[in-house]
Amino acid sequence: MIFLVDNGSLRPDAYLNLCKIAAEVSAVIGNCVKPAPLLHANKIPCEELGGNSAVLLEAQITEGLLNGVSEFTVLPLFFGESGALTDYLPRRLKKLSESHGQFKVKQLKPLFIDASNGGDILVAILEDRVRSSTNDHQLEECKIVLVDHGSPKVAVTNVRNQLAQLLNERFLLDGFEVVAASMERRPGPEYSFNEPLLETLLANISTGNVVVAQLFLAPGRHAGPNGDIAAICEQAEAVSDNLNIFRTDLIGNHPLIIE
Repeated sequence: MIFLVDNGSLRPDAYLNLCKIAAEVSAVIGNCVKPAPLLHANKIPCEELGGNSAVLLEAQITEGLLNGVSEFTVLPLFFGESGALTDYLPRRLKKLSESHGQFKVKQLKPLFIDASNGGDILVAILEDRVRSSTNDHQLEECKIVLVDHGSPKVAVTNVRNQLAQLLNERFLLDGFEVVAASMERRPGPEYSFNEPLLETLLANISTGNVVVAQLFLAPGRHAGPNGDIAAICEQAEAVSDNLNIFRTDLIGNHPLIIE
């Protein structure tokens, strides 16, 4: 059994997007890939999912074990080695093995491995998203901010920073500068690697055109239409009459994500 795994969300659009990607990957590889969130999605009302229900990864593996399946593959829909993959998932799998006996789980790499393996596709998606914004709004000059959620793991933040550097190289001839930012961070100096925060960065820019490139896979409470990113951008514009912010579409519904 092959599972496409994300962190999970209470927003139906996020789960439906996971289902769409799983179906398209299934068609490409010729094997069934099942959508399997780690958390939250099983609480989405069935009527918001067309009468279907979201089943978490742990429950799907349990069902497989009860039906005699002993080998599973996890395909992570994560940009980097999130704590969900390196800490939470191994702990849950260990508990399952304690109650159901030994089984094999092959966990594949996340979306970004290095600049030429995953990074090349992700930066192509980001470039396309940004150029769509600059073209749609006829921006002859702007600053580009690549924003992610912010992470307690340096390795995840490094993925975002590498993508920002790669994206900056794509826009050098246009004269557009790309900088990286976090939506939020944990308190304490040990998490300062997440700086700058999007809110602070936009306040410092204060004037001109800004394209906020959203390094998010699906619309949820952070990157959805009325999510945290939108609220931060709207607040920044409210403070400065001379600041115009344009948010890009997300990553997960771009056709290249299947590749």
